[in-house]
Amino acid sequence: MKYLALIAMPILFACNSNSTEHTADATSDSALYAPMIQPLTDSLSKFPGNADLHFRRALLLFNTDPGLAQKDFEKAAQLKPNVPDYWAGAGEAAILVENYKQAVTNFEKALHLAPKYAYLQYRLATALIENKQYKRADSLASKLANDPANHDKAYYLKAKIAEENKDTTLAIQHLKTAIDQAGLQSDYDAVMELGDLLAQRHAPASLQYYQLAARMDSTNDDATYAIGKFYEQESKLAAAITAFKNAINIDPEDGDNYFALGKIYFRQQEWQPAYNYFNMACKSGPTDGEAYYYRGRCNEKLGRKQQAIDDYSKAVTFKKDFTEAKEALANIQK
Repeated sequence: MKYLALIAMPILFACNSNSTEHTADATSDSALYAPMIQPLTDSLSKFPGNADLHFRRALLLFNTDPGLAQKDFEKAAQLKPNVPDYWAGAGEAAILVENYKQAVTNFEKALHLAPKYAYLQYRLATALIENKQYKRADSLASKLANDPANHDKAYYLKAKIAEENKDTTLAIQHLKTAIDQAGLQSDYDAVMELGDLLAQRHAPASLQYYQLAARMDSTNDDATYAIGKFYEQESKLAAAITAFKNAINIDPEDGDNYFALGKIYFRQQEWQPAYNYFNMACKSGPTDGEAYYYRGRCNEKLGRKQQAIDDYSKAVTFKKDFTEAKEALANIQK
């Protein structure tokens, strides 16, 4: 799990100038002519040296087309090389497209222009880790650790470095240091990561971090689902069932919760309750081959042969290499 979250790039509105019909050739990227983007593209065809226009278009492209956004950020930075925001945006986009070497270069240029900006140090360290330059990243993390306002970020970085070096014990220690100090202000994904690392060790302490994550974002069912999976792996099935049902209350559209409940009842050979939950999983994920397979297994156990055949057929359709489903379909048709 990647727990070092990307910056949420601000979104600006495209300029209100009347858009004109573009005459780009067939190789032009269609994203540049999407309704929200085209006014800026049209303006850039008239004013290609306007750095602000490139920057504004990059912001709009960032979430959907980070590769194109990177080009615009870098063009803006080339036109106005003394604006740190342009280089920082180029660094963020480069991370998204996994061009980590270029991300390092872009953040270095941004930090050179704004050397006291701690967030740029943090993002440069992130890029350095992704580029496997751990020594430099750790040096930046240690510098951030001396700043109370960025103490938690420093230890997120140190934890990531430890994980990259396969030192899970040290990663857990660093995450605890960060999260126990930051509390509800912690990074959500970092809290979930700590819960996962502890759960892998069957440590009950994982629950307190999943519970913290659930408090941090009460609209997200991931933490409650993780609580259910922890109880399930510890064979505390009643508690697991309660957690998965609570997760459904948070997000009724998430098929993972229905599937998890179906698996518990399936293993207990309670075919009708298992069928009910797998049926809901199929409705939530209409292309989920595994959900159809297990619904088919329940149908077969309940004596509903044709329904089982239909489910196995769907499972194979949606998951082409699904050996178990192919075997089940072959066996039931004998």
